Amino acid sequence: MEVKRHRRLRRLVPDAELVRRRAAGETLRVLAADYGVAHTTLGRYFARPEAVRQLREADKGVRAERRAAARRRAAERRAEQAIRRRAKEQAALARAQARAAAAAASAHRPRRSGYAAWLDERDTHLPLLAADLRSRNDVLAERAVEAGGGIEAVIEATGLRTRENALRAIDPTILVRAFDNAAASPAAPPDQARLRRLVPDPELVRRRAAGETLRRLARDYGVAHTTLGRWFARPEVARQLHQLQGRRPTLGPAKTPAVAETVELLTGSLL
Repeated sequence: MEVKRHRRLRRLVPDAELVRRRAAGETLRVLAADYGVAHTTLGRYFARPEAVRQLREADKGVRAERRAAARRRAAERRAEQAIRRRAKEQAALARAQARAAAAAASAHRPRRSGYAAWLDERDTHLPLLAADLRSRNDVLAERAVEAGGGIEAVIEATGLRTRENALRAIDPTILVRAFDNAAASPAAPPDQARLRRLVPDPELVRRRAAGETLRRLARDYGVAHTTLGRWFARPEVARQLHQLQGRRPTLGPAKTPAVAETVELLTGSLL
């Protein structure tokens, strides 16, 4: 049985990162520019049986990482929703206490004895709110939020180290403002309004800019590829995508894979 021999690599120095990036969906041309070889060289390398096996293993690892990241994002969304509910409940309780205090102040009942006066004073005592129990961490967090910081800025300012610690220790009303600051920051995914199932993040834009197909991204994000096509066609998303693609080596006058597929999808939807 004749064993097929492969040509020795002269310029290409493959490593684990090359295989991981290819398994993550980066195009041969982008990888070739980073490794200083022709994309055809990479094509021949990845056709080797041992490289095919490595790609399969790396693909399993990449998929596991993405599933873990998706679970983490879902847990963060649930935690944020719970914090917002707590903040609303606290605001409603504060309004109710203010109304009760105003009603008690306006009511002038004659006091028949010292015991009756004590009872009246006791009735005016209301449970303390989170705003009445501010800690030093709450003060530090509020300063970070007033400066426009998000949750990461709150964690750094308070030294609480993890997101979970911050969500447990900080006043929910401060955390809601931190969430709003993070959503409004330029690093956040643009225009999440009117999205029912799609929850975009910076990683989605980065992977699209790297050349991953809409169908592959749609499978990972649990939506239809047409949904992604419409989202990437939004002007603010398109600008962010072009900025990321501008940092990578260009492919000549032809459109990049991400832009070409988006344009093709939109053209087909208009016909």
